[in-house]
Formats: sequence, structure tokens, C-alpha cells
Amino acid sequence: MKKEEKKYGLLKVILLFVLVAIFLTWLLPYGQFNGADYVGEETLARIGMSSLSELVYYAFQFALDKIVILLFIAGFYGVLCKTKAYDDITSSIAKKLKNKKIAVVVISVILAVLASVLTQTFAILIFVPFIISIMNKMKLDKLTIIATTFGSMLVGVLGATYGTEGLMLIAKDNFFIAEGFDPNQTVLIRAGILLISLVLLNFFIISHMSKKDKENESAEMFQITEVDEKKKSYVPIIVIGILLIILVVLGFVNWNKLNITVFDSFHKLITEDIKIGEDFYIFKSILGSSLKAFGNWDVFTISSILFVFTIIIGLCYRFKFNDFVGGFTEGCKKVIKPCMVLMGAYLVMGVIYMSPYLPYIINKILGLTEGFNVATSSLSILISTIFCPNLDFIGYLGILNHMAVEYPNYMNALYVIISSITGLTAIFAPTSLVLVVGLTSLDVKYKDWLKFIWKFLIGIVICLLVIFILMTMI
Repeated sequence: MKKEEKKYGLLKVILLFVLVAIFLTWLLPYGQFNGADYVGEETLARIGMSSLSELVYYAFQFALDKIVILLFIAGFYGVLCKTKAYDDITSSIAKKLKNKKIAVVVISVILAVLASVLTQTFAILIFVPFIISIMNKMKLDKLTIIATTFGSMLVGVLGATYGTEGLMLIAKDNFFIAEGFDPNQTVLIRAGILLISLVLLNFFIISHMSKKDKENESAEMFQITEVDEKKKSYVPIIVIGILLIILVVLGFVNWNKLNITVFDSFHKLITEDIKIGEDFYIFKSILGSSLKAFGNWDVFTISSILFVFTIIIGLCYRFKFNDFVGGFTEGCKKVIKPCMVLMGAYLVMGVIYMSPYLPYIINKILGLTEGFNVATSSLSILISTIFCPNLDFIGYLGILNHMAVEYPNYMNALYVIISSITGLTAIFAPTSLVLVVGLTSLDVKYKDWLKFIWKFLIGIVICLLVIFILMTMI
């Protein structure tokens, strides 16, 4: 019984959130924001039994891109882990990292910086199983591993600078009414938040590692037990690993925000200018018409590339077809539970989509004070991101635009609040997409994570409130 509770504990918490969200549809009227105005008809859009299948449909639709990349990552490692070379590489790196605390700090910094500058956090998950394999062979415990990997990624979201889940695009779409507003004006402040968060997180990680009575239960992600001893060559894995790092950085750094346009010009060259005859665009046909310029990639693009690399791994190591399919399938099985909890998190957002009562709640909160207020603005974003893990959807509800119209003189502070609170919520909320994938993949209890992270949360909340208040005063 205890084992089952551990196995499905997080899913139970998420389903409880879903039930609460559905229950609120029977109590709260739906409404919408139209610029500075709130439009509410005091009408309830109750979700009943007949709507449950429709709710699942919307949740699957919202989660589809995340499920696709998880399946391709798991399939990639399902094939990769069957090679002796992968086991040897991870073991060799683990042996060289003798100072565990320094290694943990370095890994944490790299992942947090990547999450801070890349436009899609889930793209970083491509490298996380490899890092976890190394940390596992360093004999680190589960909480240290998940805090260093997934925790650091979420700290990167907390201190978003030039990327993270389309935040820069959201600023463009929702804050266009603020004349002269430039998100880059606050990049140093957000970088400072990233630095403070990293220092604080690593302090608690190292403190945890120093405890003599902690459990040394290790963790592994997408690990395959059967390994072919003949497949020992390092070269294919090293080459593909380097190419993946380059492609992820090139594809998911928002180069246009850095005033770098060479990749747009290069994309135009290979897709529009190079052709055979009148209308046969050779590179566009081979690469696909949906391929976007570097800096504008989505997870479907990198998932396709990852699958091609998986096939190359199979060819380089001369996998038999059945062994290749078996490895890929076995890897995909490892993400069934993460996909289930991911769907659960999106069920909450599906409830808001079918019965948009969130604007009603936010309108009540913002109405508690006159004018811009750090507390009500932060609370509004906090509640919004708990119900809706996708920031684009919060923009769709008109909440971001409403706040921008209402407080045009506080755009810099508001942008930092939205950026930081989004990341803060992702660190503890059971609807946090990255968090639930990490917890379920490594079999870490949600309550154990909260016990570990609560001190960090208190410390960072105090720091954020000080920063927000100072920004409103300057």
C-alpha cells in the first residue's frame, strides 16, 4: 500500500487540484478582460460529467508538444543506453569528477543559464538523462540529483533573461501599448535574480549533501539494463552529443532580441534563394517547409532531429531492426508516468479553458488596492500560473494585457514580477510541467521535494519582494 502511495502520490495531488478547479466552476462566474475593463456576466459555466471526456481532449491537445519531445528523448536514450560506449563514457566522466560539490555547482550553473536564455525549457531535457547518469555513478542521492538538474532549470525560469517559454514574445504581444517599453531594460535585474537564486539553491544543495544521515538512494532516468558489450566506440556518441548541444543553442536562443539577424538571412538563403529550375527548392524540400530559422525553433523541430540522430546511432552501432525498435520502445515506456502527470497538470488548464473564471478571480484580487501594488500583482500572477502552467494561455485570457493597460507607469516592475513569479510557481506547484516530469521520472515524492525546497522558497520570496518594492520606488 505504501509503495502504491509513493508511486502515484503526485498524480493524486494533481487530480485533487483538478477536482478543486472543476468545483470552482460551480461557484465562480466566468468573465474576460478587454484592455483595462473587466467584462463579467455573472454566468456560471459548470463542468459536469458529460464534459469530462472533452476536458481530457483539451488537456491532451495542450500537452501534445511536451509529450512528443518526452517520447523522442526517451526513445533516443532507450537506444543509446544499450551501447557499452554510453555506459563507459558516463562512468569515465563520473570518476574524473572527484569533488562532488564543485561538480554539482558547475552542473547547476550550466543548466540554470541555459534555461534562462533558451526559449524552450523542455529542449534542455535532452541532456538531463545523460547528466543524471553521471551523477548517479557519483553516488549522489535523489534529492541532490533532482535539485541540481530540474531545480536548476526552474531557477533559470525564475531568472529568465533572454528566453524561457516565449516570455519575450509575450511581452511583445501583451505590452505593446506601453510606448517605449523594452524588456531588455530589466535584463540586469533579472540576471541578478538568477544569480541570487543560484547561490541560494546551491547553498541548500551543498548543505543537504553535507548531512551524514541522508539516504544515498540513487536515481536513474530512462535507464536500460541490457547492454551490448560489443558496441564500445565513443565516436558516434561524442559527435552526436556535440551536434545536439550546438543545435539546441542555435535553435532556441532568441537571436533577434540580441540584434543578430544573420540566421534569418541564412534561413532565407537556403529555403527561398537556392533552387533548381523555377520552383524546386532543394533544401526546403529536404529539411521540410516547416523548418524555422535558428532562434525560432519549437520542440517539434528538435524532436524530429533527435529521432534522426537516434536512427544514426542505430546505424553506427549496427543495431538489428528488432533491437533498435525494442530499445526505442523500452525507452518510451519509461515516460508513461511522466506523460500521465503532465496530462493531469494540463487538465487544470483545460478546466479554465472551458470555464474561464480565472479573470474573475484576478479582477477581485487586483481590485483590493487602488493603483499598482506589488502584493496584489504578484499574487495575481502566482494564482494564474498555478492554474495555467502555460504563460501564453494567461495572455490569451487577457490578464497580462489588462495589467499592462492598468499600470503603464510600472511596466519594468510588472515585467520582472511576471518573469520571476512564473519561475517561482514552477518550483513548487504540482501543476509545474518541468517539476512533475522530474519528480515522476526519478521517483521522488512530492512531499519530500517540498521538505527540501521550502527554505529556499522563503528566502527567494523575501529577496523578490525587496527587489519588486525597490523597482516601484525608483
